[in-house]
Amino acid sequence: MENHTVVTLKKGEGRTIKAGGLWVYDNEIDTIMGRFRNGDLVMVRDFDGYPMGRGFINQNSKIRVRLLTRNVEQEIDGVFFRELVQRAWDYRRTVMAKE
Repeated sequence: MENHTVVTLKKGEGRTIKAGGLWVYDNEIDTIMGRFRNGDLVMVRDFDGYPMGRGFINQNSKIRVRLLTRNVEQEIDGVFFRELVQRAWDYRRTVMAKE
């Protein structure tokens, strides 16, 4: 079952995400609309509704949302994680081979 919870940032926040960051801190959040449990996937939006990405939410952390993707249409499933790990492994092999 897909979670449709939307985390909306305060006006003036989200600069770090726009600059490439992947963390949303608790003090950057204006509202959380919808029901969720810690570890659920949520949508993150800017104060004006612009979609910024999807990630895991955790109410017990100062880092409230950890983004996985900026593509709000991206399916987060086993294939997504396998490709993520494969890209990381390929990158590491490339970088380590240069030494």
